[in-house]
Parts: sequence; C-alpha cells; structure tokens
Amino acid sequence: MKQTSTQQSDIDVVNERLGQAFYSSRRYNPPLIAVAGLGLMAIYLLTRAGILGESAPQLLYLGALTLLYGISEIPMLAVAQQKKGIAANFYATVAGGLFAILITLLWQGIVLITILIAAVTPLLALRAGMPRKYRASLLSLLAAAVAGILYANFYASVNFPSNRLQTSNLAAVASIIFVLAATLLLVTIVIISQNRKFKSLQSLLLTSFAIIVMIPTVMTAILSAIATYTNSQTQTFNSLEAITSLKINQLEALLLDSREDTERLLADPRFITNTLEILTVSDLNPTTAQSFKRIARLRMAAVLGAEERYREIMVLDINGNVVISTIMSSEGSGFPQRDIFQMGLMGFYAGFAEEASFGTENLIAATPILGTNRQDVRGLLVLRSDTAPIKTIMESTPGLSEAETYLVDTRLRPSTETRTPVEVVDTKAALDAIRTHSPGSRDIYPNYEGQQVLGYYEWFQPMAVAVIAEIPLRFTINSSLNSLAGSALLALFVVAIAIIAVVISARTIADPITTLAHTTESFAAGKLSARAIVDRQDEIGRLARAYNQMAVQLQEVIGSLEQRVADRTQDLENQTLRLRVAAEIARDAASARQLRELLAQAAELIYHRFGYYHTGIFLLDNNEEYAVLVASPTEAGRKMIENNHKLRVGETGIVGHVAATGEARVTLNTGMDTAYFNNPLLPNTNSEMALPLKVENHVIGVLDVQSEQAEAFSDDDVAIMQILADQLATAIERTRLLQEVEVSLKELESTYGQFTSENWKKLSAGGLTANKGYRFDNVRVEPVTELTPLANTAFKTGTIVSSNGGTPDAEKEHIVAVPIKLRGQTIGVVTLKLKEGYDSNTISTVESATERLAAAMESARLYEEARLRADREQSISRVTSAISASTEYEQILQTTIREIGSILGDTEVAIQILEEPTAGKQAESREP
Repeated sequence: MKQTSTQQSDIDVVNERLGQAFYSSRRYNPPLIAVAGLGLMAIYLLTRAGILGESAPQLLYLGALTLLYGISEIPMLAVAQQKKGIAANFYATVAGGLFAILITLLWQGIVLITILIAAVTPLLALRAGMPRKYRASLLSLLAAAVAGILYANFYASVNFPSNRLQTSNLAAVASIIFVLAATLLLVTIVIISQNRKFKSLQSLLLTSFAIIVMIPTVMTAILSAIATYTNSQTQTFNSLEAITSLKINQLEALLLDSREDTERLLADPRFITNTLEILTVSDLNPTTAQSFKRIARLRMAAVLGAEERYREIMVLDINGNVVISTIMSSEGSGFPQRDIFQMGLMGFYAGFAEEASFGTENLIAATPILGTNRQDVRGLLVLRSDTAPIKTIMESTPGLSEAETYLVDTRLRPSTETRTPVEVVDTKAALDAIRTHSPGSRDIYPNYEGQQVLGYYEWFQPMAVAVIAEIPLRFTINSSLNSLAGSALLALFVVAIAIIAVVISARTIADPITTLAHTTESFAAGKLSARAIVDRQDEIGRLARAYNQMAVQLQEVIGSLEQRVADRTQDLENQTLRLRVAAEIARDAASARQLRELLAQAAELIYHRFGYYHTGIFLLDNNEEYAVLVASPTEAGRKMIENNHKLRVGETGIVGHVAATGEARVTLNTGMDTAYFNNPLLPNTNSEMALPLKVENHVIGVLDVQSEQAEAFSDDDVAIMQILADQLATAIERTRLLQEVEVSLKELESTYGQFTSENWKKLSAGGLTANKGYRFDNVRVEPVTELTPLANTAFKTGTIVSSNGGTPDAEKEHIVAVPIKLRGQTIGVVTLKLKEGYDSNTISTVESATERLAAAMESARLYEEARLRADREQSISRVTSAISASTEYEQILQTTIREIGSILGDTEVAIQILEEPTAGKQAESREP
C-alpha cells in the first residue's frame, strides 16, 4: 500500500512538471495559430483578386484547418493548468498528427514540414521528462502520425494531384513566408518569455519589440515584393500575348492578300479557260498548248503584276508537275510529295517553301484549281513570294525590346530567324503548341538557349506553325527590383523609425526600474543611506515606496548585527581555512601507495601547510614498547631518524604518555609540563601537541607537532589536528593492509604457479601422455614426439615466436609458435604455418584459443588425477577388505602379499616379520 502511494505521488509530481512545461511553451499558440489561419484566408482572397498569381482555393481550406487547430489548443492548455501534463501531451500529439495529415492532403511537397509539426509535441514531452511507461505509447502515436502523413501524401498524389496546392505556386510561396513569420513570432515570444539571461529590462524590451516589429515588417515587404513580381509577370505575359495577337493579325492580313490574289486570278475567264485547257485536254498539239500557256502567263502578269509582287506563279497538274510558270525553265519540274502540293489540294495553304530549286526565303500560297463543274480538282495554283514581309512582322516587338518572336514548323525547325541561330527548337512552348494546337498558352520555361524565359505561344493553323513570343525572366525580375527599390528604401525608413520608437518606449518603461535597481544595488553594496526617488503613482512608484520602508528597517537591523557577524565571520573563516588545509593534507597523503611514502608525505604537508616548528610521526614497534620516529621533514627530525630515535611507551615525554593512554595531550608551555622531554635537537620548542593515531581504539602511533610560540594551539586547532590524525591513522592502516595483501597475493601466485608447473612435469614424466603432441596437415592428425626449435624457444621464453619457413617457398609462409599458458606457467606450444596474406586477427584468435585449450587441459589433468586417486582408494579398500576377512596369522600375511602383488603387477613383494631382536631370525614370505 505504501509503495502504491509513493508511485502515485511520483506520477503527480511528473504530471505537474509536464503541465507547467506544456503551458509555458504553448500558452501563446492559440492566438498566433488563429492569426496564421486568418492570414492564409487573406492570401486566398488576394489570389482571387489576381494580386498573388492564380487563384488557390486550397488556401481557404488550409486557413480554416489552421484556425480550428489554434482553437483546439485552448482546451489542451486548460488540461495542462489542471496539472495533467501527461494527458495534455497525448491530446496535443493526436491533434498535431491529424492536423499534419490533413495539411498533407491539401498541400504538395511539404511532407518534411508536416512530419516536423507532428513530432514537435512528443519530442518536447520526452525532453521534459515523460515517464518511461508512457514513452512507448507516445512514440506509437508519433509513428502512426508519420505513417498517416506518408499515406496521405501518396494517396493525394495518385488520386487528385492537380487539386493540391503546389509549392511552386506564388500563393504557396507567400503562404510559406507568412506561416514562417508567424512561427518565428511564436518562437520569439516563447523564448523571450522563458529567458532569464537578459541583464537588463531595457534590453529585454528592446529585443522583444524590435523582433515583433521587424518580423511583420519584413514579411509585409516580402509579400509586397511577391505581389509586385506577380503583377510584373502578369503584365509581361499580357504584353507577350498582345504582341502575339498583333503578329497573328499581321500574318493573317498578309495571307489574306495572297488568298485574294489567287481568287482574283482564278476568277479571270481568260486565265482559267486557257489553264483548264492545258490541265484537262491531253491530246493538244504542242503549238496550241504553247499558245494556251502564253495567254495564261500574260493574264498572270496582267491580273497580279507577277514581276512586282511574286517571284513566280505556277500551275501544277494533279500529279504535282509544273505545267505553266512565269519562269518557263520551271515548267516540267515536279514536287508531288511536298507540302505545297499535298496541302494545297485540300484548300488554301500558305507556308514556307522547302524546295531547293526555289532558293531561300520563299513564301508559298497554294489553292486548288477546280473544273467547270466547280467540284473536281484539276490542278493547283501556286504563288511564290519573298518572306521579307513575314520577317519584318516577326522581328519587330513594339514596346518590349527584350522580347523575341519567331515561328516554328511541325518539324521543330525555326521558320523565321532566332536571335541565336539554331537548327531545332524543342522547347516546351514549341512542343505544346505543335502537339496540342494550343489556341494560346503562357508559361515559364528554358528557351532554345537554356535561358529561363516568360513565353506566350499559339498555334497558327493557316501556315501550320507555332507563333512564339518570349522575354528573358531576368527582364521581369530586374523590372520588379527596380520598382521595389523605392518601396524597400521606404520600408527601411519605416523599420528605422519603428526601432527608434521601440527604443524610446523601452527606455520609458525601463529607466525608472533601472534607477530603482541601481539604488537597490547601492544599498546591497553597503550604502545603507541609498533611497529610491518616489515620483510616480503606478506600480513602479509603489515598489519604490516599499523599498524605502524596507531599507530603513534593514539599516536598523544591520547596524546591530554587523559587529557580531564580523566577529563570527572571522572565526568561521579561520576555522574553514584550517579544515580545508587539513582535508587537503589528508587527501594528498592518502594518495601514496607505500607506507614510507605516505608517512613522509603526510609529515611534509603538515609541516609546510600549518607552518609548525617541528612535525614528527611515531609508530609503535611490534612489541608496543617504544614509539619510533619514522617520518619528519625538519633537519632535527632527519637526524633523529638516522639515530633511530624512539621513546618508551608510558615513560618518556609527551609522546610516550599519549602512546600509552591513547588520549591527546597539549602543552601550551613546555616549561611547566613535567612530562615534557627536552630534546637538545629542538631547543626552541615552547608549545607541543601530541595526538594519538588510533584504528578501532587501538593506538598505532603518535602525531607530534611543536611550535616556537607559547600557547600556540587553540581548541579548534586541537580538534582539526585530531581529525587529521584520525584520517592519517586510517590511511596508514589501509596502506599496511594493502602492502600485506600485495605480498600475500604475490606469494600465492608464485606458489600456485609452481604447483601447476610441478604437476604438469609429473604428468609428462609419468608417461600418461604417449606423445609430445599432435600435428594436423589439413588431411590427417599425426603424433609429435619432439618439439621443434621454434616451439622449444616459445616454451622456454613463454612468448610468441615467429619466423619464415625453411622451404623454397619460405617467403610465402610464416611459422608462429604460441605458448599455452596456465597461471603464468607455460605448459605447451601451438605451432602454426600461415600462408602469405593471412588475416591480421589470426594470431589473436589463436591466443584466445590457447587460453581455452589451457583451461581444458588443466580440467583433463585434474580429472585424471581424481580418477587415479579413486583407483588407489579402491585398491586399498579391496586389500583392506581381503585382510579383514582372514583370521589366522599366516593367512593374513599371505592374503596381504597376494593382494598387493596383484595391484602392483610384475613387482616383487615381500613381507618380513622380525622375531625378538636378540634372536636375529627372520621369517620371510615371498610371492612373485
């Protein structure tokens, strides 16, 4: 019952401690976490307004979750205040784990952050001293939370990856900065509230206010920079989109002119009539055909002014062959596989020429020529012009000189020139536009040079090309930085003004307290007249008045106690000094391991530390008749030791008296003490103190100290020196016992080793082992009758001996002889032949094996001795039994000799019984 009550009391103490730690570290969490949740919601509203990039509805849910989590901290703090710290930590661990899992579902790429959120509470609980029996459960909850976070991240990535907030999103970046700022504020407040190392209240207030002001200001500046960058980026994208739209309109206008020209030419009766005759009538004679072609060429020039606007006008038949051309040398050529022909047959087509015979920089406009029924395609009208107008359109970027626009065909080749000539443009913009025929998209990606750009791209179907407009990302960043320079400078001024205001506020609060603290310090330093200035009505003023009243009362009390304290302090200081010196002497003397060293060191320390005239240590002899001087650091003492100075116990001097009675004796005036021994070597002695060295009430010696001054020893001196004498006696006895134990141990080890060696020699000499040993050559075991020279050396020296072998392959083998030792005696040798490159641990392994081998061999030897002893006892018992069974004299003799002979084998045994000595006769009985 008592044990159960004690355990419950321990749990209550731990609960209270954990509750206090929980409350002190988290009491500011609810408001700050709630503000963080509201801030996420505010960032969501900014995204809806287009200020911080694209809309991010996940921030609304994240803000709501954070707000609820902050509210959930309130009941946890209430539980902690009720001194239920264990329960509060468990509740907080569960709440933090659920909060981290839900955030992971909504936000991609923050798994490590959410794991940290889940781990904060249990780690702090373990650090605060969570009881051992609850740690496993707490860590299990943490493991479950981590597993839930990882599963939530996997599940969300697989099932709804596009619905999660992306970390690369500007709104997500702004949210991270905001949450980080809120966390820094929370950590700062907790650290400052728990910190007790500030040397002044002003520094505490200044640090607190400065951090609290700077973090929101910096956060606001960063969010403003993000918003400015986002707006700049949006404006740049809008400009690129406008430029692209302008380019497409200009291209469409250019193509519209070509289309109108083809329609106008096809609407000319004389051209279409003569062209259809060439395309449809196959049996025209050459003269007529040439006439039709000449008229068609004239109409081309008349209707379109071919030589001014177009490089060449051609008519192709349905096989792709040129039948009419303003350049007569082209007639008869064909390109049925070219896009000109393939795309033109399906309708109006405009594109860049790929025909080598056309030369470079040619724009083709092609449209089908229909028959008289306006349905059948009879041929193809092709207009070939210069690409200079398209280049002019694509190379100009009004309003954005850093921007670049160009066209890319379906083979990812630039149709117009890029600023850096390239063969292929395989950027994200080109691929997306060509593959998806995007009506218009914007993105940030590496361009054909690998440089990050803002790009807008759109598919232009009439020419089957991608229209791409790009501008370097650094242009937007530089533009944002330029616009932010003024704002940043203004922010610095705001921060500077805020810090100045903080300094003024901190000094306003701290200066009166500092003044009061200085007054208190002056009073504590001894200026008892120091008084505080009372010019306020607030708490500081009340504190100053209370201090003044206390100072008056203390001054009166201190005045009466000062002298008594000074006197007592002086006495205590002297006594403390002597005690410390005595303790140091006892400690230093006890460190000696030899008795002679101990005594010499103790006498030396007492002499020098206390400054006595003479110090000597006497020990009683074995008969306890004399006290013999064995240690003294003075010149007189050394001479007395050389002369074997000794005093008879109970008869000579103060030392002899103390050695006999076992009680200390102090002589403050040696001239008045009849027991005092006037030593001619110590003529200046006026005071002497002799203290017994006792161990368990038995006197083993005397500590003798002498002073040149009369009445040199006080009661405190005697008490301290007696303590020192007791400690010295204990150290002497300990050293004596230690030396005796060491001597006994050495004798025992020597005797035991000699006994072991003799027994093994008897074992070897007795022939109990047929062979000297055995050898294993990896195939069979063979007996060994003689030791090798290397093994013999190892056996004699008792150390490991090694050498190279004597074979031609000596360099590839290594012979090692390891002695088998038992109790320091070598009883055998293990010889090894090791191949080249053997493991360095091989020798140590063999040494370990030999130790176990020695133990096993000793066990076997002991067992063999026990068995032989048992056999002898059994034989003796059998002989005794046989003798006891006989009753007659002759029968007893015969039985005895027969039994002994059977035991000894082939040995001749004889028993002789002597008659009376004078008879000189003998009776013999032999049995072979």
